[in-house]
Amino acid sequence: MRLLALPFLLFAAALPAAETAPAAQTAAPKPLPGLPWHMMNLWWEMPETADFQSLDIDVRIKGEVDPSKLNLYIAPIGIGQLNGVSFYGGIQSNIGGYPVSPDSPKGPYHKGKGAIFSRWGHHDLDTSFVRAAADGLVEAAGYEGDFASGRRPYAWGEGSYTYSLRKLTYEKDKDGKEWTWVGAFVTDKATGHFTFISSLKFPGRTLAFWGRHSAFIEIYGGKPVDIAALPALEIAIGQPRVNGKAVEIRRLFLVHPDQGPVSPPIMSGALSEDGSEIVFRLHNRLLEGQKPFTPLLPRPAGK
Repeated sequence: MRLLALPFLLFAAALPAAETAPAAQTAAPKPLPGLPWHMMNLWWEMPETADFQSLDIDVRIKGEVDPSKLNLYIAPIGIGQLNGVSFYGGIQSNIGGYPVSPDSPKGPYHKGKGAIFSRWGHHDLDTSFVRAAADGLVEAAGYEGDFASGRRPYAWGEGSYTYSLRKLTYEKDKDGKEWTWVGAFVTDKATGHFTFISSLKFPGRTLAFWGRHSAFIEIYGGKPVDIAALPALEIAIGQPRVNGKAVEIRRLFLVHPDQGPVSPPIMSGALSEDGSEIVFRLHNRLLEGQKPFTPLLPRPAGK
């Protein structure tokens, strides 16, 4: 499992250049960059929300991921902020972490498919910032930025899901400081089943959500990657809904990072015809002509 140490590198890398135009196979770079590979990042610009209650983002997956062969992270929340505190979350083919009860999965660090919710801090975090499910996992460390994280097994596969955050309970600590717990949930849209993943503690009673949002798709470390053997995958990420409503999207762009967590050009992405989702395709070959920046909304002239 790998956590994003420098989340703002994604935004800093998003400098306008030209539109992505993947095409034919090209010679492999030597050597390929080390893992993790941030194959694609999305950035939305939108109004701030002064009183945050909820965030919902749909994810649609076509194709299957074998956790014994690929460590894949689909992060509909690639980076967000509540009261200035950064967090991320999504689903992974191999979650990691440490047990909280006899019901937690045992064995090696990576434990198969699941979902994750993590936040960052400044040398102040431990597992008391996490409320995990009875069969969940936790971790708090400083090896890639100070973070606290909750994870839970979740057998996702081909299908449609909604990854959600919900403002939950409020408390004061012994020093009188105010805190709010925020929970992460995944809904299987085929069955309507709503699964709690974990909750994390954020400072303050009223939560302000910043005026942007990010998502990414990543291959993370722990397993060697054979590009020629990558599965055929289509992954779509929907437009965010804040406090139950569609947001005003002022700008949306796609970034293939050329600094920070870089990746070989193996994923293409485009806005759907109706604008409701951004559709990504994983390729088992290197693509030619991929540029670092592609504007999606407002739609470029002629699109």
